[in-house]
Amino acid sequence: MRRARRSLGAGRLDDAVKTWRALLLAEPESLPGHVGLGTVLRRMGRIAESEAVFRTGLERHPDAPALLAALAETLAAWEATDEAVAAAEKAASLAPTRPEVLLIVARLRFARGEDTRGRAALDAAFESNPKHGPTLLALGRRLRLEGNPERALMVLERALEQSPNDPEIGVQRALTLLAAGRLVEGFRAYEARWKTAEMRGLGGMEALDPGCPPWDGSPLAGRSLLIRAEQGLSECLQFCRLVAGIEGGRILLETPQELVPLIRASRLADEVVPRSYGPDAKVPDADCWAPLMSLPDLLSIDGEAIPTEIPYLRPDPSLLAPWRNRLGSGVKIGIAWRGGDPLFEGRRRAVPLSAFQALSSLPGVRLISLQKGEGRQEIDAVPFGVEDPTDEMDEGDGAFLDTAAVMESLALVITVDSAIAHLAGALGRPVWTVLPEGGDWRFGWDMRESPWYPSMTCFRRTPRGGWPALFAELALRIEAMRDGRDPDTVERKPIQAGPAGPAGPAGPAGLAGDQMAPPTIAQTPGATQTEESETERQAETPMMPAAPLAEPAEPVRPVVNPVKTPIQEDPSHSATDMKEERPASPPDGSFVV
Repeated sequence: MRRARRSLGAGRLDDAVKTWRALLLAEPESLPGHVGLGTVLRRMGRIAESEAVFRTGLERHPDAPALLAALAETLAAWEATDEAVAAAEKAASLAPTRPEVLLIVARLRFARGEDTRGRAALDAAFESNPKHGPTLLALGRRLRLEGNPERALMVLERALEQSPNDPEIGVQRALTLLAAGRLVEGFRAYEARWKTAEMRGLGGMEALDPGCPPWDGSPLAGRSLLIRAEQGLSECLQFCRLVAGIEGGRILLETPQELVPLIRASRLADEVVPRSYGPDAKVPDADCWAPLMSLPDLLSIDGEAIPTEIPYLRPDPSLLAPWRNRLGSGVKIGIAWRGGDPLFEGRRRAVPLSAFQALSSLPGVRLISLQKGEGRQEIDAVPFGVEDPTDEMDEGDGAFLDTAAVMESLALVITVDSAIAHLAGALGRPVWTVLPEGGDWRFGWDMRESPWYPSMTCFRRTPRGGWPALFAELALRIEAMRDGRDPDTVERKPIQAGPAGPAGPAGPAGLAGDQMAPPTIAQTPGATQTEESETERQAETPMMPAAPLAEPAEPVRPVVNPVKTPIQEDPSHSATDMKEERPASPPDGSFVV
C-alpha cells in the first residue's frame, strides 16, 4: 500500500494501478485495495472501471463508508447526481464524524444548487474536526464565494498552519486577497497556482516555458518579451490590457486562436500570435518571457494602478455598418447566460435563460443572443423570443470580431461572468454583469462598480430572492433608463419569493466570536429538486407597464457612467468538454480480483 501511495503522490498513476491490482490479487477482500484502485482509475478518467471496482468492493463490504464515499465521487463524475448523493448520505450516516465523508456530501449538495444543505454538511465537517485541512480549505473557499473574504482569510490562514505547503490553500488565499481588494498581496500569492493539481493537469509551468529566461519585471532595455496566455478567454481579455503598458522593448503576445484577430487589430503588442503548446509548437523567439497572469505581480498592480483606459479593444470598423443593418431597429439588449468553468472556483457561471423573461416583457425590447457553445439549446425551450445571430458570428477566425461589432449596435449587454462580460467591458460598452452571492474577484470587490471596467455595473444575486428577483429589478432599471430617469432612484417593486433556508453562520464557531452552532446532516433532510429551482418556481415576476420608446436620430456613445444614461437604440465561448458516456450497466468488475 505504501508503494501505491508513493506512486500516486509522484503522479505515476499507471504504477499505482499495477500495485493496487497486485494487492487485490493477493488479498481480494482488501478494503484499502478497492478504495485505492477505484480512486486512481477515477483520477485517470477511467470512470466505468472505477465504478466497477467500487461496486465489487461493496459486495464484500456493503457498509464501508470509505467505499460509499468514493463511489459517490465516481457517480458524480458520471453526473449521476441523485445516486451520488444517496451514496454519500449513506456514508455520512455510517460515519457522522468523518470530515472527509461530510465534505463529499457538501460538495455534491453545492453542485446541485442546494447551498443551505451543502453549508450544513460543510459546517458539520468542521465541527467534527476543526483542524482538518481539506475542510478548512473548503470552508475558506465557501466563505469567499458567500462574500465574506475577511472571515475566509482567517479560515485559510488556519488551514495553512495545518498544511503550510499546500498550493491549493495558497491559491484560495490568493483569490480571497483579490476579492478583498488587496491586489498586490493577492497577485503575489497567486503564483502558487503553478503547483496545483489543476495547473499540473494542464502541463504546469513546464508546458508554457519556451526555453528563454523568465522576465523579472525589470526594464527591457531593448530586449524582446514573449507573453504567453494561460487559462481561458476571459483571463486573456481582462489582462491583455497590461501588455500595452510595457515599454522599452519588443512585445510578442500569444493568445487563444479565437482572440488573435481582435487583439491584433487593437495593437496592444508588436506581434500577436496564436497559442501553441506541445513538443511541435512553433513559439516565437524572444529574449525573455512571462505568463500573462503573472503580469499583475511583475508590474505591481494595485487598486490605484489598474489601467482603465477604455476601450483597449476595438471592433473592425468595416463590420459595424453591416451588423447594424442586419440587426435592425429597436432597443436591442445582448444577453449571455452561460460561461465556462473557471479554474480554482468549483462553481458554474450560469443563469437559467428563463430568468431573462422579465426583460422580454418590456415593450420594444429585443433580446439578442451572444451565447456561444453550451447553452444555446435553451433558446428553443423558453416561451419568449430570443434572436440568435451567433451562427453568422462563428464564421472564420474572426468570431470575436463579429461579436465586438454586434456589441457596438446594442444598447446594453447583460451577461453572466463570461468572456462576453470581459469583451463588453474592454470595448467600453454598457454592460451589466450578473453574479452569484459574493460576486467574483475578476470584477472587483465593490457591490456595483468594477475597478477593471468603468462601463460595467455588477449585480449580485441575493439568497432569498434568487435570479427572478434580480432580473425583475433589472427590468425596472431598464424602464427607468428608457424614460430618462436615474435607475438608482427607482423604487424596487416587491416580489413574492419562496421560503429560503437559513443563510447559515458566517463562519465556524470560534473564529471571530461566532457562537452559532453549525447544523448537522440530520437537520437537513434530502430534497428532490434544487433550492434555486424551488425559488424560481415560487417567485412571481411583476409585469412591466408600457412606456413610449424614443429612438435617437443618431448613435450616442456613452462616456461617463454609461450604464446610468437613458437607454437608446443603436448607440453607435466555451467549448463543451468531451465526457465519457456511462454504460447502462457498469462493466464486470471481476478483473480486479
